[in-house]
Amino acid sequence: MVKQNVKDILKEMTESDDITKPWPKLDLLFSLGFPETLRNNICQWHWHNQEAATLDEVFEFVISSEKDPRPGYLIAKMLDFRNVGIKTYLKLVNTLSEINFGPRCNLVWENKYTTFLNSHRVRGIKFNWSKPITEEGKLLAKFRNGTPYIQRRRKNTANQ
Repeated sequence: MVKQNVKDILKEMTESDDITKPWPKLDLLFSLGFPETLRNNICQWHWHNQEAATLDEVFEFVISSEKDPRPGYLIAKMLDFRNVGIKTYLKLVNTLSEINFGPRCNLVWENKYTTFLNSHRVRGIKFNWSKPITEEGKLLAKFRNGTPYIQRRRKNTANQ
C-alpha cells in the first residue's frame, strides 16, 4: 500500500535533489509511474532484501551503466522481468523524462537519456535477445490511451 501522496514524494525529491537519498521502495516506484505488476516484481525479486531504494538505483534499473560490447546496444535490467516489453519500457523512459527530480538529479537522468537516444537496440542483462528502439519510440510522438503507439505498416486492402 502506498503511504505517501505522489505529489508529496515528487515535491520532496525536487527539494532534496539528492540521488542517493533512500525512499520507501514501493512509494518511490509508484510515484515514478511504474506499472503495478512491475512494481511488485521489483520489490519481490530485485530489491527483496531492502526496504528503501534511491533514485540512482531506479535510474540504473531503467538504463544500466553497463556497456554492451556491440555498439548502439543499451542494457536495461527491467527487461529481464516477466511481462515487461518494449512498449512498457518506452512508456517508462518517457514518464521519467517528464519528471523534475531537481537540478543535479535531472542532470544524471539526462545523461542516461542521452545514452538511450544514441542507442538503436535495447536488451536485458540475463537474456541476450534485444529489441529495436525505433525513431518513433525515441520521439514517443504518437500515443493511444497514454501508452506509446509504435506505428506499424498496414496491409493495402484496396487491391484485394
